Amino acid sequence: MAVVKAFIITSMPFAVAEAATGVLSLLTGHLSIPPVVGAGTAVDVAILVSGLLITVLRAVLTKPPKTDVIDEPS
Repeated sequence: MAVVKAFIITSMPFAVAEAATGVLSLLTGHLSIPPVVGAGTAVDVAILVSGLLITVLRAVLTKPPKTDVIDEPS
């Protein structure tokens, strides 16, 4: 369940944003990628950079779970 929660919090917003830009591009053509430097490229780069930033921050700031190690006599 923790994996699903982590996906919903960290990945889902970027997946939804990409889907929304795809639908908007399909319906209007304003965010299409073929113009190499256009609104579509700028939006996709912004989504990519923010997603990478969130991923890096989450990796750096997340503490690993504590594990209790019990020493057993050999």
